[in-house]
Amino acid sequence: MIYDRSYAHVLSFFSLVAPLLAHQPSAPDPIAAPLRELKWGQLNFLHTTDTHGWLAGHLQEPSYSADWGDYVSFATRMREKAEAQGQDLLVIDTGDRVEGNGLYDSSEPKGVYTSEILRQQHIDLLSAGNHELYKQNTSDAELLTTVPNFRGNYLASNIDIIHPMTKETVPLAPRFKKFTTKKQGIRIIAFGFLFDFTKNCNNTIVHSVEETIKEDWFQEAIRDKEVDLFLVVGHVPVHSKEYDAIFKEIRMIHWDTPIQFFGGHYHIRDFARYDSNAFGLASGRFMETIGFMSIDGLTTSKQLVKPASTTPSFHRRYIDNNLYSFYHHTGLDEETFPTKVGQNVSQFIQQSRSTLQLDKVHGCAPRDFWMSRVKYPSEDSIYTWLEQQVLPNSLHDKSRPGKSALAIVNTGAIRFDIFKGPFTQDSVFIVSPFTSGFRYLKDIPYGKATLIVEILNKQPQILTDADNRSSITGGLAPPEQSVYSSDISFDDSLALSSTNYLKDQAPLLRNDHFEPNIIPGYITTDDKAPMAMTPFIRPSHSIVSPIASRL
Repeated sequence: MIYDRSYAHVLSFFSLVAPLLAHQPSAPDPIAAPLRELKWGQLNFLHTTDTHGWLAGHLQEPSYSADWGDYVSFATRMREKAEAQGQDLLVIDTGDRVEGNGLYDSSEPKGVYTSEILRQQHIDLLSAGNHELYKQNTSDAELLTTVPNFRGNYLASNIDIIHPMTKETVPLAPRFKKFTTKKQGIRIIAFGFLFDFTKNCNNTIVHSVEETIKEDWFQEAIRDKEVDLFLVVGHVPVHSKEYDAIFKEIRMIHWDTPIQFFGGHYHIRDFARYDSNAFGLASGRFMETIGFMSIDGLTTSKQLVKPASTTPSFHRRYIDNNLYSFYHHTGLDEETFPTKVGQNVSQFIQQSRSTLQLDKVHGCAPRDFWMSRVKYPSEDSIYTWLEQQVLPNSLHDKSRPGKSALAIVNTGAIRFDIFKGPFTQDSVFIVSPFTSGFRYLKDIPYGKATLIVEILNKQPQILTDADNRSSITGGLAPPEQSVYSSDISFDDSLALSSTNYLKDQAPLLRNDHFEPNIIPGYITTDDKAPMAMTPFIRPSHSIVSPIASRL
């Protein structure tokens, strides 16, 4: 580890603790809800992305209340189930594991607890996200801690790093991996990409995807004739120019070999169809979603269970991260589901939160403040609250008495809602984990200053156009906003024939009928556990708050 040895107790903790019940003590119990069954295949996947340190789960939302220890138990039980059926299961994570929760951000050094929690999961393939590269200490920790923790399973096809000790430029992790699955003998060539990110710290180099796929090592890898599946994991939206380029490059050599993509970054549940043998899955954010994907009809080196069909079939589900879902899909209960490792992880999360004082209460929210469930401006909008109460009362230059000011904030600086009730130390990091401050310009003419927000919100040459899916990093709003073509309200119809608010999501052409007693949650255009719609109202990209003069 790169961390000081005063943290050595972290490493030995898991061999010392006694098992406890699963999930965090303060987490709400999940609500029973109708669930669709998983369709298992020869090869099955569990996928997480953009967890951003939310390893304790959501302590105020029952639908997402399972913690990382519960997920460790879930993955273990699902792997056992797959192998008992003669099938394979792979666990995937596609980056942005850091920044966004007190469990990561409030420790010193950052991530000292989360790195040990993460490593307790048997992750078969993982990649880096952009948040792993913003700061040197974070990317150094990836190289010296996370990559060794998952030795051989961490892939970095287009990322180099300047080694902090040797000062040599080296790959962050292996470029690709070829392996054969345990039960089915499926021969897989896997890659791990990051989108064309340009805001990384200068100790890392992100090579463009289009340049990387022309390099000799990639060309040699895709010319391997003994391959049953290409597997591309990465912190890349599944609808993007980067994944389109990789798909087309592989198809130039292998015109019909199945390709499975796993992506992330936009913080949404998304699905892409590249052709009849190539699909992509993105699995939400913040430990809300466990993506499930299965493939049947693959050629294999063993073919023990069934001969390959002419055309492979792909199936997906999104699993809400709670114990009710986990019990249902494993066929187990509170007595038979937990594993010792999973329970130990849950207890370690609890102890870590206690050490970091994440339950310390700073105040009490009188009501819920929403990012996107209500219109802006409105009484329940977090941006209205920020604009009218927080900024005017927090920002004041005492050296310039009698001078008024305008504070301009991009809405992407806010990352999560505030729920009615205690506002804790954890809430501070959840709502806005960023360390960047305000930049101050004085004596700007008021008339010109008031135009800045209008320019930021409306000028397409400054902000990414919502229809330009090829530009991933543009824009000042939260990442999930870029993929919604319109606002969603409770009055909208959910008929599949007219549901088009989530851009480009590809249906699997299935029509599962369900008569639900449903609860609020994420809605995709098809193939999901039935939920009542959660509204999504797109806020402005930036807001402005007048700061009154004080004498």
